[in-house]
Formats: sequence, C-alpha cells, structure tokens
Amino acid sequence: MNFIRNILALIGLIVLVGAAWAYVKYGSMLNQMTTMLAEQAALEQLDPKAKETFMNMWNKLKETGNSADATVVKYPLADGVTPADAEQSMKMVANEHNIKAVGELPLSEQVKLETGQDQRFLKIFQFCNPQTAMKMVDYSDAYSAYLPCRIAMVQDKQGKYNLYSLDMDMMIYGGKTLPPDLLAESKKVQEIITDIMKRGAAGDF
Repeated sequence: MNFIRNILALIGLIVLVGAAWAYVKYGSMLNQMTTMLAEQAALEQLDPKAKETFMNMWNKLKETGNSADATVVKYPLADGVTPADAEQSMKMVANEHNIKAVGELPLSEQVKLETGQDQRFLKIFQFCNPQTAMKMVDYSDAYSAYLPCRIAMVQDKQGKYNLYSLDMDMMIYGGKTLPPDLLAESKKVQEIITDIMKRGAAGDF
C-alpha cells in the first residue's frame, strides 16, 4: 500500500514539475497568444473601414515622420487664387450648405500687431452645424474636442498657400461603427467641409 502511495506521489510530483517546466518554457508564448486573440476580438468590433483608416494614417506617418501631417487633409490654392478669393469662396460654399461660420482667428495678423514684424499668413476658419455637434457629444463627450470644424489657411515657407483640416475619417471610422443616424450626419459634415476646402482652393465663387 505504501508502495502504491509512493508511486502516486512520484507521479504527481512529475506532473507538477512538468507543468512548471512547460509554463517556464511556453508561458510567455501562451500569454502572447492570449493577448493576440484579445486584440483580434477588439479589432473585430471596430468599423469595417477602421483598418484602412489606420493604415492610411500609418503610411503618412512613415512618409513624413510627423503625427500632425498624418492626421490632416491638405488642399493647395490653385494658381492665381488669392487668400481673399479662397476666403470669399469658402464662406459662400458654407452658406450654400447651411453650415454656420462661427469664428475666425487671424493669427498672423495678431502676432504682427503684437511684435511689429511681418508673419507668414495664418488664419483659422471655424464652421459648425450645431444640431450635429450636439448629437456627436450625446454619443461621446470626447467628440467635443473635434468641434467646431476648423479649416486653416497657411502660407508655407515657399510662399504658397494651402488649406488644412483634420482628417475626419479617424473620427468617423476609427472606432466602433457609429449609430446609423449619427454616421450619416457625420459623413454629410465631412462632405460639406471637403466641398468648402476644394472649392475654396479653386476660388470657385
């Protein structure tokens, strides 16, 4: 009887030692697999366009090395289009789409007043659809940081003018799919801002 107990105890010890050895040897691998499966499950909950959105951002980041460049859209002003032309056009297009121009920040002008020195042109234009804005914040308070929609007109160091705005794909597609009504409204706002920028850059009155 004692012999059998000893044999069973030895078998138990061998099993414990084997389990410990397997954990030491493969534990990190198992942890990695568990983590990968959890990450895969999380990714599957995101919008179908999330992967494409993040890849586009990653490619821009690799190209420029600048996170700001990776998260914006840019439209150069066409030859012969002045900043005044672009501004007038953007305001006209915004009015066509019934989106409110809610503010302007003439930053280069302000800095010139403060320093007495000429500056590269920099002006920020702000647009907003109040009802859509409230729906976005109702969905997540963090969306308030994206409001209002901003378009910057910047004179680069070579003297050319460009329009910049945040790439709204990240906001629209970068997480779980938005509720249908909010998704439709967000895409509409993106279309409007894109139209304002394209026609502003073209001086389309």
